[in-house]
Amino acid sequence: MSRDSARAPATSVREALSFDLAAGTLSVAGIALLALTRDPGWTALLLVASIATVFGGVRSWVPVGVMALAATGFALVLAREVVFPAAPLHGVVWVAHGVALLASFALAVAIRRRFGRERGETERALAFAHDVAVHDPLTGLPNRRGLALLGAQILESAHRRGDAVYCVFIDIDGLAGVNAQLGHSAGDDVLLTVAEGLRRSTRATDAVARWGDDEFVVVGPGTGLAPLEMERRIRAHCLEHSSVDRNTWQARVSAGGSVLEPWDEGSIETILRLADREMRLRRALRRKSEATASGSARVENERRRPPRGLGG
Repeated sequence: MSRDSARAPATSVREALSFDLAAGTLSVAGIALLALTRDPGWTALLLVASIATVFGGVRSWVPVGVMALAATGFALVLAREVVFPAAPLHGVVWVAHGVALLASFALAVAIRRRFGRERGETERALAFAHDVAVHDPLTGLPNRRGLALLGAQILESAHRRGDAVYCVFIDIDGLAGVNAQLGHSAGDDVLLTVAEGLRRSTRATDAVARWGDDEFVVVGPGTGLAPLEMERRIRAHCLEHSSVDRNTWQARVSAGGSVLEPWDEGSIETILRLADREMRLRRALRRKSEATASGSARVENERRRPPRGLGG
């Protein structure tokens, strides 16, 4: 970090403190000038109004209302001085007091707006940090922490209604190969395509989350889609929308599911663990079946190949 950049925050803090000090001094001066007048009721009213302006809510009607109140009050006071003049130039003194007070109110409004702006910036920063903490930056889906929050709400709501809760665990087959052969940009394309396929394959009441590098999770009320149907829908979506070479990635995913019935004991972690176990089992059985089918095809091709002659 450069020396200038390190000095910048301290400079901005000093400027802010100087502004607050000047505004506070002028505000106190305006109130003091008003207190020297002969209308204590109006003084008390404007003191309350100034406090409401500085420390009131962020709604725009607070400073606007205060300014309107000040303008109306001083207009009445000046009208009284015109009708019942008490001393030469007394009305001019009231005008001077009024200008000072209005200036102090303007500065009070500026202070309030600066405080509101700083608080708004802080709230936006906290909201962004919270969003990053519970969402996957690539897909925009909830991450593990976000799923823990959503899953707990879904489970509690389902228990109140006497409903079941389902979970589907999805693993992208061959994502590591895509990253190795085509680069991580192609892998990101696969992840985004699968995430969009999951969004389109689930309901608004379901929570879709990215669980890990190549893993996604769906949690929702009821029994949900069967893992085989989830695989079919995602594969169809990926075949239509993914631009990754089919020789590198065949748009295949593996899914496993579990259901927590209303009378079952367990938590979101329980159905996640069961769905993950079924996904791994189904993937292993499919790979074994594909290997067996491939071996049988090779044997059949060897059997059908015509025998070579004795001299061949």
